[in-house]
Amino acid sequence: MGKKQSNSIPQLHVPKDILQRIRLGQTFAEYDKVLLKQGVIVKTPALTAAEDESRSKCFFVGRRGTGKTAIARFLSTKNRIVEIHPEIFATVGTLLDPAKLRDTRQSPVRALVACLRRALICEVLGVLAKTTQFRLDRLPIQLRSERTLIENYNFDTRAFFLISEAFKSLDQENQQDYLKMISRAKELTRYANAELSSFSSRILVIIDRIDDSWDGTDTAVVLLMALMHSCLDLATSGEFCRPLLFVRENVLDRVREIDTEFSRLQPCVESLEWTEEQLVEMIERRLLLAFPTKPPVGSAWNYLFDDVNSTSSRTMVLSYCQKRPRDILRFCTTAVDAAVSRRHERVTAEDFKDAKRQFSVSSLKDLADEYCENFSQLHLVLGRFHGLASEFTVTAVGMFIKKLIVDPDIKRYCSEWIYRFTTPALFIELLWSIGFWGIRKQSGVDFRGLGALASAPPAIGNSDHVVVHPTFHDALDLQDGLVLGELDEDKALQTEGLLQDIPDALKLDEYIDALESVIIRLDACVAGTEGAKEFESIVGDVIRLCFFRSLLNVQPHVRDYEGRVIRDWIAANRAEGGFWELIRSQYGANQTIWECKNYTQLKADDFHQAAYYMNAQIGRFIVICFRGDRDQLESYSPHLRRIATEKHGMVLILNDQDLKTFLRQAIRGKVKEDHIYERYDTVVRLIS
Repeated sequence: MGKKQSNSIPQLHVPKDILQRIRLGQTFAEYDKVLLKQGVIVKTPALTAAEDESRSKCFFVGRRGTGKTAIARFLSTKNRIVEIHPEIFATVGTLLDPAKLRDTRQSPVRALVACLRRALICEVLGVLAKTTQFRLDRLPIQLRSERTLIENYNFDTRAFFLISEAFKSLDQENQQDYLKMISRAKELTRYANAELSSFSSRILVIIDRIDDSWDGTDTAVVLLMALMHSCLDLATSGEFCRPLLFVRENVLDRVREIDTEFSRLQPCVESLEWTEEQLVEMIERRLLLAFPTKPPVGSAWNYLFDDVNSTSSRTMVLSYCQKRPRDILRFCTTAVDAAVSRRHERVTAEDFKDAKRQFSVSSLKDLADEYCENFSQLHLVLGRFHGLASEFTVTAVGMFIKKLIVDPDIKRYCSEWIYRFTTPALFIELLWSIGFWGIRKQSGVDFRGLGALASAPPAIGNSDHVVVHPTFHDALDLQDGLVLGELDEDKALQTEGLLQDIPDALKLDEYIDALESVIIRLDACVAGTEGAKEFESIVGDVIRLCFFRSLLNVQPHVRDYEGRVIRDWIAANRAEGGFWELIRSQYGANQTIWECKNYTQLKADDFHQAAYYMNAQIGRFIVICFRGDRDQLESYSPHLRRIATEKHGMVLILNDQDLKTFLRQAIRGKVKEDHIYERYDTVVRLIS
């Protein structure tokens, strides 16, 4: 057992199994049951701004893991809310030309803003009609046509319909229809203000998880820009509701680059920033849940964690995790697990050391994943640092860049962005802005702050050095303490680093080609008997190419139906974390069956068959891939509820749009499972 901390703490009986009782919670807020326990939530400035109706904040911005979803989830337990997880960003590309949508003062953008504002108001009215005494049959005559939009569409399909109608009018230069469409959003706002004035407080419209279906295209950026302006318009003119949009800062950066009127949005942006005291309090409040007798807030850490090499373990953890809440939670959980495995009564320096390696590898992948929408296949560039020094001179950075831009993989997969950063100053600023390295000055190393509005990087002088953040040293096997002054011109950069996360049998170019080929085949595949075999093959390829980290030994599950040989897929679930580990623990899904239905309407027999497959050996989780629209999901809810009740199982329904999202994200180097989490959440809410 490690040496106890030097700082004095009050005497308190601490059970020997205290570490085994600790449940710090899930690192993903949407699945964190601990988050909603009494006394766990930490009041940050962003949470205070979100709760305060008098504040003008509409947009809550932060890096991944800074608490956006945690705030949204907390608010959903305290207020009357309408929750929207928009997925239109990946589907609207056929309707919009981003080159014509850059100026927010012109008709196309005004039309887009009005359509989204109208879609938001309809969503609010639809939710209220289902959950309160509000009645749609009282709509005034001039708004009766909205009832169909409210009752028969969800937010995404409604927005898609309105946008297509609006741009049809613009293309035909039908000014009258265009003006009617603009005025309809204003009429709806006035009606809702009057009809809902009796509510004691404004309804919160929480718009979250935008990146679940985000494809990173210019069209998606334009659509998000319009959504933000529609939220601002609704917040200022709508007395009945208050939109709160949660967005990652790298996505907001894309909007800032193109929006000619971003200055209108800027005052309404709230950055998700944490002080060191708030970060420690977050862990402390969770640690206190394990104590039978509660020590004072602020001292639980000292009872459970040793110092590290005469340095406060709090200081070490905060700096190592870049002061990001999710990372601190994950790192502490890993360290506690290491201590429990050694039967330690406290977390020792040895346990922290073990946690660092595991945390470093996952953090490097997270970093590349977080920014892959801005910088496609960013992991290739980060992986090229493998085995080098932890510190670079500006000269060495320039030589590193020269090697990068002649690298065949970099030239092919990063060409859309890498050539904008070929000078040392710009390249240093890029990697500083994403938190990969800091800049060493005489006063110390300056790493980027956490908030979206953090200061610009310090000026780079020829005598300055850049330092890779300690978080990534272990993952890249960097030589600590070594300053790289120059690079041997004949020495090639590392090309087989830890970030090369692709199926073992493929090279990177083969992998990307295979993903692009599947998208083309899916677009060409016709629904019905004629394309059934091809669709089955496509689904099998999606499993192998997009879920290879967790689903192994993918094999056909052949059966006969009405004289036809049907080939579904079965895969072994070997996940060590994330979505598929959740599915295994929740439904005993050691194997997952994927059923392929090459038609647009699912039948009762399809669900009976899925339920038949569920058993103790395979598990109680089935995926059905079909060719229909996502808004059909609600019509299948009786079948889904029956299976959940009778079998305690889950059927996840995916369509072409979902399969394409998995493929597009894999092409850009995204490894997170946000989208399939979102599809799962949708079904859970539907049957709950």
